[in-house]
Amino acid sequence: MRVFFCSFPWGRGSWRVVSCVALLLPAPAYAQTAAAAVAAVRRDASAAACQLALAGRVADHETGQLLPGATARLLETTAVSAADEFGNYHFHVCPGLYHLEISFVGYRPETVEVRVGSATVRNFSLHPDAVLLQGATVRGQRVAAPAPQPTAVLSGATLQATRGQALGEALLKVGGVSAIQTGPSVFKPMIHGLHSNRVALFNNGVRQEGQQWGQEHAPEIDPFVAARLTVVKGAAAVRYGADAIGGVVLAEPAALPDSVGLSGEAHLVGATNNGLGTTSVTVQGRGRRLPGLAGRAVGTVRRAGLAATPDYRIANSALAEYSYAGTLGYQRERWEAEVFFSQFNAELGLYPLPENARAAQQNPPRVAQDFTYAIGRGYQDLRHSLLKLSGLYRLGGGGGRLGLTVARQWDERGEYDKFRPRDDAAAARNLPELDYRNETTTAELRWEPRARGHVSGEVGLSGTYQNNTYRPGSRFFMPYYTNQALGAYGLGRWRPGTRWLLEAGLRLDRRHLNTRRPTRPVGVFTVVEEEFAYTTPAASLGAVWDASPHLVLRADASVSQRAPAANERASQGVHGGIYEEGYDISRPAGAPALGPETVRGISLSATWHQNPRFNGELTLYQTGFGGYIYQTPISEVLSVRGLFPSFRYQQTDARFRGADVLLTYHLLAPLTLGMKAATVVQRDLTRNDYLILAPADRAELWARYEQPAPAAARRVAGIYAQLGGQAVARQTRVPRPENGQDYQAPPAGYYLLNAEAGLVLRPASHHPLSVGLSGTNLLNRRYRDYLNRYRYYLDELGRNVTLRLKLSF
Repeated sequence: MRVFFCSFPWGRGSWRVVSCVALLLPAPAYAQTAAAAVAAVRRDASAAACQLALAGRVADHETGQLLPGATARLLETTAVSAADEFGNYHFHVCPGLYHLEISFVGYRPETVEVRVGSATVRNFSLHPDAVLLQGATVRGQRVAAPAPQPTAVLSGATLQATRGQALGEALLKVGGVSAIQTGPSVFKPMIHGLHSNRVALFNNGVRQEGQQWGQEHAPEIDPFVAARLTVVKGAAAVRYGADAIGGVVLAEPAALPDSVGLSGEAHLVGATNNGLGTTSVTVQGRGRRLPGLAGRAVGTVRRAGLAATPDYRIANSALAEYSYAGTLGYQRERWEAEVFFSQFNAELGLYPLPENARAAQQNPPRVAQDFTYAIGRGYQDLRHSLLKLSGLYRLGGGGGRLGLTVARQWDERGEYDKFRPRDDAAAARNLPELDYRNETTTAELRWEPRARGHVSGEVGLSGTYQNNTYRPGSRFFMPYYTNQALGAYGLGRWRPGTRWLLEAGLRLDRRHLNTRRPTRPVGVFTVVEEEFAYTTPAASLGAVWDASPHLVLRADASVSQRAPAANERASQGVHGGIYEEGYDISRPAGAPALGPETVRGISLSATWHQNPRFNGELTLYQTGFGGYIYQTPISEVLSVRGLFPSFRYQQTDARFRGADVLLTYHLLAPLTLGMKAATVVQRDLTRNDYLILAPADRAELWARYEQPAPAAARRVAGIYAQLGGQAVARQTRVPRPENGQDYQAPPAGYYLLNAEAGLVLRPASHHPLSVGLSGTNLLNRRYRDYLNRYRYYLDELGRNVTLRLKLSF
């Protein structure tokens, strides 16, 4: 008997699903078999309905960078999907209502409600957390792969809480980062006890070049240009060059907008201690007629008056800065190009150092009676310009991407002493005593082949030509010099599974340094010209292991060399109120020449993340130096302008050991307790002693209340409040007197009470306004910091309250 059975289940809209089954059955078995057929057809229809696609892309909210490896989780089914190399996740689900959770290491997880009735696409833009514990993201890379080296990022609300501060001061929020200071306005970042020529700074993908060799030379970068500040801690010489053996600071702008129209933001910052006022405006957009063309413009003005300690105002500590930057980019399917220009201008007042350093250390400092914004002698007059041209071409046939960046930098620095020059004509023209021009051209070509299975990587070539001159007639401190460098590197990454990432790199640099300096050996003016050539290799090996859904372990080892810089060889004279002398100036006859530093580093870190209660990161590191170049105090030098603290460059074998720790604990849903601490021990292995100017042990504790994310229609959102304390111990690990005793014993340790609070207002105009209020040294304690070059004369700043406003439009 032939039986036809047809089922007409309801479908979506006007569609109907029709299923017919033809059965040839004996009559007695008809009823039983027909029932089984009905059940089978219904199961088939249900299975077809449960093949609806739920997919999307996960990216960084600030930069648009894709986040491969992000985790998508359906809370109703516990199904999990990991984003692929293009940031895409994917599920097959039945029709219904779901709660979808997206998470990624170092970003705030998001949970949304999604109703699925057909194929559904839901993209996510995650907001970075306060301090990222994930790998570095380098603008121009295809994906943000986890890096073996510990990395921290300031972005979003955490970066907003530093607006109005100088770059070096903002980076103090990162664990393991301190700063060499010169008075209240000059901050130079120090990573794991290393700074200046051992820390590379990148502005929009270009290495910052200029007079960065001086300890009182703050980075000439406007932090408002950057949407994120990334700190790579540890030796990064393979990717970034030989000057990055201590670490890297990346000031990275946001990606140009991908939607048609104009947008932007305006910042206003005011502070009570020094009358700081800062205004910064960003405008960006993409055209309608040329959708591939996008641009951005940023302008910032920053002005401050005399800073105040708890007892007095610091004379001549005012500052005035203005800067601007513009970006224009054009994108096509296979290629893209970008031009970027920025200029940073500043006048930084410097405390007028007394003529007799010894007497000044025993007497109260000069007190400025009245508040003023005026800047007198001495001060620094700075101008740094950067022009960058970059292009990217996507090769066909799986050839990957080819990128080229060419940049030109002009760095102009005038340093005006406390006293005008004795020459009347020069005084009338108000010429600086030190007047430098540093011009640098850099180029980098890199190729990123398309990943082959679990293997990816990149290779690159880089070149630098730098010319440093000073105005004829200005006082000698740095020699004329030219610096030519050519480097080649290769990086390889292997993912032997979902839990492991292995990375290896090689680099080779060739550098030529030519110096010309005046000298008067027997009263006859002569010029000494010297030429040096160095070949410096570097190699690194790193591994990342996702030991569990919450635990990530990292290990990194590296060997590299760094060639001596011109200032370490041939500087001589008073500079920022301190006399400095290069190694070659007074090197005894027959003594070995200043050679390259050989660096061997290892770091281990463990990250516990995505836990509902407890999260944190621990980093242990050791860096060994063969031929470490450093400054050590010598007897004060007496010149016609006074008696100054004096330092000379030396070379020794050294070892740095340290640890960074960051812990957070969610005590209650809106309340988080946090702690970060850092310690570093620097040893002179040749003399079996400590090294000078090492950061003291420090720790910071805080409690933070943060309102859970409300509905989008809420007029007030993002409410937070934080109370914290910072403790810095007295530095007791200092050299013995016979090995370079300092002019004063290290100052006492100190404790500071800090607080901050903020919220976001969403008016009817839909232009959100972020309001932040912060206070530092709220107890107005008197203290001095061991890393401040002016600690011999001045206390640190007293109480300061800062108001920050940000309007997005």
